[in-house]
Amino acid sequence: MRHLPGYAVWGLCALLVVGASSLGQDPSPDPGPTDEQEALATVDSLRTAREFRAALARLDELSRRVDETVQVLWRQSILWSDLAKASDSEARALTFNRQALDVAETAVETDATHAWAHLAKSVAAGRMATMTNSNRESIRLSREVKEHADRALALDSELGAAYHVRARWHREVGDLNFVQRLVVKTVYGGLPDASTARAVEDFRTAIGLETRAYHHLELGKTYEKMDRRGDAVQQYRRALEAPRADPFDPEYKREARAHLSELE
Repeated sequence: MRHLPGYAVWGLCALLVVGASSLGQDPSPDPGPTDEQEALATVDSLRTAREFRAALARLDELSRRVDETVQVLWRQSILWSDLAKASDSEARALTFNRQALDVAETAVETDATHAWAHLAKSVAAGRMATMTNSNRESIRLSREVKEHADRALALDSELGAAYHVRARWHREVGDLNFVQRLVVKTVYGGLPDASTARAVEDFRTAIGLETRAYHHLELGKTYEKMDRRGDAVQQYRRALEAPRADPFDPEYKREARAHLSELE
């Protein structure tokens, strides 16, 4: 059995949800910025401006001047995922997503106590889960999405993007019907428990921590799945009102407008 028709988990993490303005906010005991911190701040600004290649070039330059650090690695992973999301070539997107996952794994190996390293791994695993033709591999990757999102939140309970990733995982996996769940359990060993209610809870927590268009957009889509039309409309409107904070905000807002036009 290679393909399961309608199996929603294949779409579980067609995402990159990391808000650019929240990058680089790791606490530092230093009284003033170091050269490395200033370089990382420049990288984060380039990402906000959607200059992904330039940001990667800055990180490559920084990695030649300092030992390979988790701060460099998780940013590289996120940026490779950005390039995949922005690519109009499926082949290039697959290459970029593989690179993102490889670098994220190195980040976790470098410092398993860093929340952003686990978040990068969760995001990269989710992206790869949507591109593999292997059911078994998709299930393995989907487990990693949940595992590393949970680990990121255990390390930093105020990491809004990690709540978002976990919420999307809950929504997609929770949407599987009984037969699909039975097949996954019997053939592939199952997945952790998931529910749409938990997805709503995690999205609302993310929104409480930070105002991001993509939080409101995805909560709106979740409410639509639940036939909560009024709540969905409210979230789409809030997505449109959210300040620019992510390189993909224009896409998120276009999607919110499209949903609103269908509901109003």
